[in-house]
Amino acid sequence: MAPAAATDEEKAKKAAEKARRKAEFEAKRAKEGNPPKKKQLSKAERRELQEKQRADKEAKKNPKPKADKPPPPPVERPTTILGHLTKATSSTPPADGVPASIVELGQKYAAGEFDGSNDRCRSLLDAVRTSIKDYAPPPDAAAARDLDVKLKSWASYLEKCREPTASTLAALKRLRLVASTLPPDISPSEAQAAVETCCDRFREERVELAVREIGRRGAQKIRDGDVVVAYGYADAVEALFSEAVGRNFEVVVVDSAPAFAGRRLLNALYAKRVRTTYVRLTAAAPEIERATLVVLGADAVFSNGSILARSGAFAVAALAQRRHVPVLVTCEAYKCHDRVRLDAADANELFEFPSSDDTPPLTHLTYDVTPASYVSAV
Repeated sequence: MAPAAATDEEKAKKAAEKARRKAEFEAKRAKEGNPPKKKQLSKAERRELQEKQRADKEAKKNPKPKADKPPPPPVERPTTILGHLTKATSSTPPADGVPASIVELGQKYAAGEFDGSNDRCRSLLDAVRTSIKDYAPPPDAAAARDLDVKLKSWASYLEKCREPTASTLAALKRLRLVASTLPPDISPSEAQAAVETCCDRFREERVELAVREIGRRGAQKIRDGDVVVAYGYADAVEALFSEAVGRNFEVVVVDSAPAFAGRRLLNALYAKRVRTTYVRLTAAAPEIERATLVVLGADAVFSNGSILARSGAFAVAALAQRRHVPVLVTCEAYKCHDRVRLDAADANELFEFPSSDDTPPLTHLTYDVTPASYVSAV
């Protein structure tokens, strides 16, 4: 019987607690006052309320423009298929805080003085090396961090002067990597020496040594009696023919506007007493008909195997493929790019031929893209 008595006692306590809470609630409600009961709406009033709620919901979905807010300006779209591209020659931007050697290089870039990608890379390294000699960091800044900021600003200035190439991008990337990995407490003189050493090593190992090695290996593809077609000019192509001097072969230099870079290769081969023929691109088909090898230079090699070269290289490669002539592309490793390019209209430079006032200028693409299927070896 003892357990039953304990259960009755617990029930009594719970009932008393419940009554107490109810009394507190009633007292609180009486103190605050009873809230008014909701008015019972008629059918017409309920319909009117629903229509108002529906109108508010639609207004939130489609808000009306404010009267005092002006409409957004119209988006300027290119009027031609190549309207999004920049000209190869343009004016230089303001040079605030940029060294004189970098400003001079930017002016030469804008004027189109350096056509070859290797030449542009060499000139960039020389300008950076000259600017570093006069570099002095601010008193309250670490030399390594400030030097990285300076290199970034110089690269931005040169990019505004002319679109960068894969060679200049690779050189600047290497220089910034060296500057950003220097110790924070390094002295300005030691930071300058590190960047100067990087410029010298990059030029010697990635440019000069690569050109010589490509020339040595590429010359093994030339045999006595070969007729080799070359388009335009490239350092590696000239090195290839220089290594093959002494063999009985003929070179056909194909050239085209606007740069006519093949004349530079023609003069170099003439100085080495190599039998050479010079033709324009429009007359290249008969020469490729009797050719045994086609050699092309490259400004960049993309991750999908496409080759960026001077405008006209794709036409030469297409003619060679149609006649089953192997196409050899010479390209230094530092020009390999991780981007994918499918055509030349994506990113390019425009060259405008001068014309009279009443005649619109003629526009010419600076580069074109050759698919990997047209190339036999790189």
